Amino acid sequence: MECSDMYAQLKSFDAQYIPFPPFVAAMNAIEANLKLFRETGIAKHVLVTGEAGTGKSSLCRWLAHQHPPRRLLDRNKVEVLIATVPPAATVAGVIDAMLTALGDPWHYKGTISGKMFRISKLCKECGVELMLFDEAQHLHDRGDTRTHYMVGDWFKSLIDEVGVPTGLVGLPRVEQILQINDQLRRRFSSRLRLAMGQSDTVNIETECLQLFLSLVSLINVSVTSTPYSAQEMGQRLYFASDGRVAYIKKLLAAALRHALEQDMEIIDATMLEKAFTEEIWWEGIGKLNAFNPHFEFRRLDRGGEPFQAAHSAVRRRSM
Repeated sequence: MECSDMYAQLKSFDAQYIPFPPFVAAMNAIEANLKLFRETGIAKHVLVTGEAGTGKSSLCRWLAHQHPPRRLLDRNKVEVLIATVPPAATVAGVIDAMLTALGDPWHYKGTISGKMFRISKLCKECGVELMLFDEAQHLHDRGDTRTHYMVGDWFKSLIDEVGVPTGLVGLPRVEQILQINDQLRRRFSSRLRLAMGQSDTVNIETECLQLFLSLVSLINVSVTSTPYSAQEMGQRLYFASDGRVAYIKKLLAAALRHALEQDMEIIDATMLEKAFTEEIWWEGIGKLNAFNPHFEFRRLDRGGEPFQAAHSAVRRRSM
């Protein structure tokens, strides 16, 4: 295959969004809040959490694609304002991120109070109808409880001042700042989690297999589970990804690249085994590789493993 054709296929696959049920639920909830605001002026807010690789930033990119800024004669029309909260965020850092997203060329100039006035003014002038804050856990990653309360209080004042639906999107620890500030907590009583394993009718292994097959339908190379059954492949996909959608996509993308490079018509478990070592865990070989015949069939969440737990949250699973 010519390199240009191969790169085109890989680029096309990489651009695909993964519409697994929690992603669709979050997408619909945010769009519903936007519609409600447009029809009634009521601003409802939502918190969307998920571990790394569960589609949080993809959700923001999807919404940005659906509601892109429009350049008018005298200003930019920014119906959906998406700001990424910087690491170890300060109030000043969040304000600068918002002014940058609003297109303010002087975002770095002025006092905090002056910048807040510009945010309020620009949001009205640019027609902002929804605010989204990606990487919102960074609001929690600086200072102590007192600082967290003050940041929460400032953020509450911000969303009240702008007066539009707001979404916080981040790792689960973002909830800690809501627990500290009860006024902010009440504003974000609506909460959604981007994670597989929430269904009462389908186990997480089957969800992983269904997601994998939906991605397979987007490529021009056949995929076989041989020598494993479909059920066992679902289990192996779960352990290889920890039930995180981005990792399932990374596995298939790497296997697709190898298939195209070698002009192979079928992706099999051997290629997925290689993809796991290359893309997810370089030490994942033999019994530590989910696609190896000797795999131990356990979560790879111990010290130094790819899904080592960052907190003690309990994950619901069914076999």
